Amino acid sequence: MYRFLTLLFIFLYTGMPSHAQTPLGQWQEYLPWLPAVAVTLNTDKVFCATSAGLFSVTTGEQQDITRYSKVNGLHDIGISTIGSNNNSVLIAYRNSNLDLLQGNNIYNIPDIQRKQISADKSIFRILFSNNNAYLCTGLGIVVVNTSKPEIADTWITGNSGAYTPVYALAINNNYFYAATAEGIKKAPVAGSNLADFRNWTPVLQGLQPDTVWQVIQLGNTLICQQGKQLYKLENDTWQPWYTDGNPITNLSVNDQLLLVCEMGSPRIVTLQMDGTTSATLQDKYIEAPLATVANGQETWIADSLQGLIRYSNGLFTPIAPNGPASIITGDMIFVRHTLWAAAGGVNDTWNATGNNNGYYTFNKGEWQQFHPSVKDLLTLTSAPDGNGVYAGSFGSGLLYLGADGSYINYTNVTNVSGLATDALGNLWVADYGASRNLLVKKPDNSWISFRSPYAQTYNAISQLVADDYGQVWMASPQGNGLFVLNYANTLENTADDQWRQFRMGAQQGNLPSNDVYCLAKDKNGSIWVGTGRGIAIMNCSQEAATGACNAYLPIIKQDDFAGYLFQDEQVNTIAVDGANRKWVGTLNGAWLVSADGESILEQFSTTNSPLPGNHIYKITIDPLTGEVYFATEKGLMSWHGTATEGTTMQKDSVLVFPNPVPPAYGGTIAIRGLAQNALVKITDISGRLVFQTRALGGQATWNGVDYTGHRPQSGVYLVFATSETEGEHIVAKIVFIN
Repeated sequence: MYRFLTLLFIFLYTGMPSHAQTPLGQWQEYLPWLPAVAVTLNTDKVFCATSAGLFSVTTGEQQDITRYSKVNGLHDIGISTIGSNNNSVLIAYRNSNLDLLQGNNIYNIPDIQRKQISADKSIFRILFSNNNAYLCTGLGIVVVNTSKPEIADTWITGNSGAYTPVYALAINNNYFYAATAEGIKKAPVAGSNLADFRNWTPVLQGLQPDTVWQVIQLGNTLICQQGKQLYKLENDTWQPWYTDGNPITNLSVNDQLLLVCEMGSPRIVTLQMDGTTSATLQDKYIEAPLATVANGQETWIADSLQGLIRYSNGLFTPIAPNGPASIITGDMIFVRHTLWAAAGGVNDTWNATGNNNGYYTFNKGEWQQFHPSVKDLLTLTSAPDGNGVYAGSFGSGLLYLGADGSYINYTNVTNVSGLATDALGNLWVADYGASRNLLVKKPDNSWISFRSPYAQTYNAISQLVADDYGQVWMASPQGNGLFVLNYANTLENTADDQWRQFRMGAQQGNLPSNDVYCLAKDKNGSIWVGTGRGIAIMNCSQEAATGACNAYLPIIKQDDFAGYLFQDEQVNTIAVDGANRKWVGTLNGAWLVSADGESILEQFSTTNSPLPGNHIYKITIDPLTGEVYFATEKGLMSWHGTATEGTTMQKDSVLVFPNPVPPAYGGTIAIRGLAQNALVKITDISGRLVFQTRALGGQATWNGVDYTGHRPQSGVYLVFATSETEGEHIVAKIVFIN
């Protein structure tokens, strides 16, 4: 009937600082906190549902925030509404799945989601009464017994027994009152067989023969909403009670007051029992209020444009979890241990979307958002000075972004669709649609432009990669394939330039598809190409422009299957980790493949991981920690990978995590800060070998057991490392506590 999960590690997730090191193989969420869609009050906590997750805030001045997602116990993503009583919070998802949060326990109730029925199963509102939660849905009323927990009953209220949407439910004078697509209907609370539509009586006097959107009990009075008008029930007749002409999105009660969320002129209106206004809340933070709750002097507002807002003592305060406000749809890169993420994008036909969310930075556990006065920031590359970042806007040109949020706008380009910095400090710029659509800004700030000798539909180029051989690779959307320019180390002299186009067909470059979505340069200098039908590799890239190099299509061998790598997948992004393995993002999740592309090492999707969505826009990797960041259509998530970038090996720079190793720890131990692919030996204090491995890039991993399969005894253990250029020496110590 339901699945059960105990949040054994919730204190780790919420109690540690947000920048604390996550264990290897563990997930971390950075889901967007906009838009807020619902809010509810549960004893001393306010719960706010967003489009992608859930968080709670303690009431009063402390305002401690706890985040909930698939990482720490939720079973789904995409919340439609929430409801609560003193000890339970019921979470309804857009796909009709349910989670019940009680203390540190989360119970999953998937019955409605799994039910095969030809009716709308959307869940609009939740009413709690005693141990029951009443779900107002597109098919009727679904009763959840929260003490078991399980679905207890389903009530159909539609005329002739038809499935009819119920938008709200109230209890008044021992009767249920349902706001439905057929008006208001009532049934006795103590009545039997409320699943029979004939036991629901219309209460329509005074209303139009149309949908009633809300019904709520205010004191001993019943209030309903039809259109922009509120009505009061007197002697079984609905009397007009309040309207000011604004659209109404939600009603809630605070003691003897009714709180009305209004659009148009966005505000919260507080009404007294006689329908007169006692207060009106308006502020710059209230733009699109969808729901509100109040407790004493505190009012909490879920606003779809501003998130959660607290009003107390005359002050409006936005409450935002530490994370990005929106979806990351553009590039992500690391510069000096800071993650930069662009929030803009283009649609499938390469038209601007008007996204004005700017960009985000993430450093030492803290997120910041910046809003330069341009839209659709799409592509990023590190600046040659090593401090700032160059960013491309699709419509407003090139920007230099400083670490402090300052920026410089270059207006000699328009639709910047790709950026790359080469080893000589040149900045390469793709200007989508321009006749001379490839430009370079030299270190002296002079510019040179290039034009391909090949025809390009819409003059379309996007992602750029500068390789190890003085060449620039260009992905070309609109079915143009792939281009490479070898400028022969003479930027000003275009007469000696060599160009080549790669397309499908053995004689044209051997791409698996002419639709090229992404490029990546690996640690061997090879160019990996992600297309609409899998991956191609240029292993002889230094000869690419001469025509002597064609794409190699790697073949995956797994069990009894052998086929081209991702031959039926659209490959959106490729990232190379410290061990030269490739992370590949598609429309159906993310894969880690071996350095040569011939075996799959990991595969993540929404069905086997906390990933919020399967459409992977971008993947990037923290070179210091090995954490892999996945930007999906529903939010950002990271997984602590096993490979980091190699470094100059020094004893003081090698980090072991966790250290000391606590008695109950059964996870993976990470040793990072090593030289590339270093040989690692772990011995006890007397020199007896306990474990030996080789680093993946600059990080070695150990499962914490010796060659006999047992956990080492309490004590100090020595870590020796040998690089390709240095002899063996001690680089760290590990303490085991049993």
